[in-house]
Amino acid sequence: MSFKCDHCGAPYDSHISRYQKSFKCKYCGRITKISEDETKKDVKRITVTETVIGPSQAFKITEFASFLYKRGVKTFDPGSGVLKLGSQEVCITEEGTVEGPEPLKVRVEKWINDFMSS
Repeated sequence: MSFKCDHCGAPYDSHISRYQKSFKCKYCGRITKISEDETKKDVKRITVTETVIGPSQAFKITEFASFLYKRGVKTFDPGSGVLKLGSQEVCITEEGTVEGPEPLKVRVEKWINDFMSS
């Protein structure tokens, strides 16, 4: 809803309460009355709901090392985050991101997904 000063025509850009009866123009200083109908016709209520979705648990590299060991992968060093399988090598960070060549990277990301969902 926009209001204009009756005297100079300048727009009033500040918030208008639904209980406010008048406003003062910041340019000419004149007070302009607001009728009750003008304040009520554009009143709309909006409900905003914020849903924060996060992982059910935080990634812990030592627990992930135990998970891999149970799956038969014994070449993971949780201290450095390096995982070797054959001639390929990837690095897993404390946050659970994987850096390295694609074939092994995709496989390790799947393992992390399985670990986080269990």
